[in-house]
Amino acid sequence: MKPQSFLKGSLILGCSALLAKLLGALFKIPLTALLGGTGMGYFSCAYALFLPLYAVFVTGLSTAVARPVAGCAAVGDLAGALRIRSVARRLFLAVGTAAALLAAAAAKPFALYTAESAQAILCVLAIAPAVLFSCLTAVERGYHEGLCSMYPTAVSQAAEALCKLLCGLWLCHLVMELPELPPVFSGIGREGAAAAAAVLGVSISTAAGWLCTLAYSRPTGIKPAATPARDIIRTLLAVLLPVALGSLVTNLTSLIDLVTVMRICNDRIAEDAAGFYAGAHIAAEIPPQEASAFAYGSYMGLSMTVFNLIPSLTNMFAKGVLPCTAQAWARGERDTAAGLAGQVLVLTGIAAIPAGLGMFALPRGILEFLFSSRPAETAAAWDALRCLAPGVICLCLVFPIFSILQAIGRAGLPVRILCLGAAVKFCGNLLLVPRLYTVGAAISTTLSYAFILLLAVIALRRALGRSLQTGRAFLHMGYAGSMCAASAWLIYTRTLAHLPQRGALMLAVIGGGIVYAGISVFLMGEQICTLFRHQRSIKNA
Repeated sequence: MKPQSFLKGSLILGCSALLAKLLGALFKIPLTALLGGTGMGYFSCAYALFLPLYAVFVTGLSTAVARPVAGCAAVGDLAGALRIRSVARRLFLAVGTAAALLAAAAAKPFALYTAESAQAILCVLAIAPAVLFSCLTAVERGYHEGLCSMYPTAVSQAAEALCKLLCGLWLCHLVMELPELPPVFSGIGREGAAAAAAVLGVSISTAAGWLCTLAYSRPTGIKPAATPARDIIRTLLAVLLPVALGSLVTNLTSLIDLVTVMRICNDRIAEDAAGFYAGAHIAAEIPPQEASAFAYGSYMGLSMTVFNLIPSLTNMFAKGVLPCTAQAWARGERDTAAGLAGQVLVLTGIAAIPAGLGMFALPRGILEFLFSSRPAETAAAWDALRCLAPGVICLCLVFPIFSILQAIGRAGLPVRILCLGAAVKFCGNLLLVPRLYTVGAAISTTLSYAFILLLAVIALRRALGRSLQTGRAFLHMGYAGSMCAASAWLIYTRTLAHLPQRGALMLAVIGGGIVYAGISVFLMGEQICTLFRHQRSIKNA
């Protein structure tokens, strides 16, 4: 199998991620319109349990499989790679089953005592099968990524997004249109029932993604090596545990928000309902018993949905660079590994900086464009989105740095850094949410990721022992991104009175993009060309 270069692999994953995110937006935006802020609050509760479980049992799994497979591929040992996949399949079938049962058992106590929402029980229960299928999918993706073949990952994540769109929306709409709810939904209301149906569609989509990866697992005619399973399991766990812990801490951001935001909002409503409604920009027609779920659902369903769009796309650069860096490191090519690190950071910055600054300039316009049928939720969410915007840039840059550290055998560093970041997030919520509500949660998120990025950059330079020489490029990108955001804001505010809102926003985005591209080519054209020439010169990278 011919390995793909870092840029080609990242391009394949990036195109797939873009398609998946477009399909995800087509899922999430109509879903928000169907469920509203309250229903999205129940839907988000399921993800608040699923994401930590996914972090522990799934996120580190593809990396844990990809890294030793990449080491085998670097020396031409395909039989060893096949043995790793075989052992990983059996191990994580058992682990995934146990994790799914754990999620099902935790559904009721989690909904009642953590989220304080009995209506979310079925939502949390419906997400349990997704943990098992995600484990099985991650093993197959990790194997192919270790061989620098990104097509299985790309195809499976696109298929998963398409299935989620079709099944999730269909099931949600079906429940919303039922004249009378079945007994299984008794006591949770129509919005809770529809949210649970949408979550079930998500679980079905993970099964579809796994089936797609199996289509690429054709017989090779090579027998797996006889490496003892115990040695392989030890190798997998040595990579998996620190990566899983790091991913768990990353997802603690959402869990911290769930635990603190709704509780604090409920306390504030009890103390001063009118002050809460005014400060959180909650519409007067929202009942007090639903106000905290509405605020949290608007924040998670709108602000955090938009916030996560860009990192999920740029994360493909991180996935693409990991096997190439691991192979270069295994061959002792330290300069190549450092070169790849600099390249992936520059490429990530080119995409992340204008997106984050544009989000800061036009938060209300973006939400009104995406969620035009939900003006009440938009009014409650756009201030938080503006405060989240700088954090988008930080989070995008953190992903590739952590991926490189994992590839060179320093997977423990991200865990320690993320623990410190989670502490900043928790303290920030306690200090800011009682005063600023969801805006306070957004500010603490941005501060947390900025702190994490600072520590990650320091750790990467020490681990590589070489300067990445990217400072000048980031100054240029920062200037170009600022001009892009300023141009987009100016175009939007000047044309909004003469064009429909969507037309004004599209014109602003196009205008800002042209300004960014022009300034970037003028300031960084030679550097970008050098990046691609250097990439072509790296053998098997």
